[in-house]
Amino acid sequence: MDSKEYFRIGELSHLYNIGLDSIRYYEKMGVLKPVRDPHNNYRLYSLKDIRKMTTIRELLDLNFSMEQIRDFENHRDLNHSFHLLEEELDVINESIKKLIKTKQSIQTRLSSIRHALLLQKQKGIRIAHFPERYCIMISDTNLPDAYVDYAIIKYTKNHPESSINTIGSCDCYTLDLANSNPKSTLYRTKNVFYYSEGLKGQHNYVLPEGTYLCVTYTGSYDYTKKWVPKMLDYAKKHDMEVLSDPMEFCYVNEYETANENEYITDVQIQVSST
Repeated sequence: MDSKEYFRIGELSHLYNIGLDSIRYYEKMGVLKPVRDPHNNYRLYSLKDIRKMTTIRELLDLNFSMEQIRDFENHRDLNHSFHLLEEELDVINESIKKLIKTKQSIQTRLSSIRHALLLQKQKGIRIAHFPERYCIMISDTNLPDAYVDYAIIKYTKNHPESSINTIGSCDCYTLDLANSNPKSTLYRTKNVFYYSEGLKGQHNYVLPEGTYLCVTYTGSYDYTKKWVPKMLDYAKKHDMEVLSDPMEFCYVNEYETANENEYITDVQIQVSST
């Protein structure tokens, strides 16, 4: 058994496998208080400092700050130890809640992208039934594409209780066929809204439950203008009443990829049931 009563800074560094600067920092914070060797003025750390070092390393591993550790050392008793640990547990529980919320957000985004990749496999016009879908309307007027991000930030600033994600969420547009420029490759839009699972409680807009004609395509948005007339013609041939303006659901776009060929868009029109 080593019977030494004092240790040099290098010995502490080796013992705890930490840098000299860390030990000097603990000293600067007032937790360690070495004495000086009268012969060479080297720092000498006592067995009491060894105990403090052990406490420092243990509490740092529990995410305590050096200020908390210093306060603990200055007021070390059972009651203080109990409340220090209890307070830190509360902080950790709050962190866990935030992590769970972040995890759920990531899972929702991944789910949206997986859903888009499955839709991508379906070809041509199809009929789908949807329940009510909860959305956030960020603009109820035509909005140029370049201003969408600005509108998102402005909306969330005015509605801090709402959370609009761009990556893995679906930005959607109601199309204004009547007022669109026939020479343009794109339709004019009536509004811009966001759809994502889990928006109930934050929503300000609801898409009604019902039957929808749908088409999913990849690539340029120009394909919407090619598909909408075909969808309207399909509804007419099958004696379906058109109940809504066409809508673009942009499941994958510039937020997820810089490659336009990877864009995935779903066009939907609500119709009467057959």
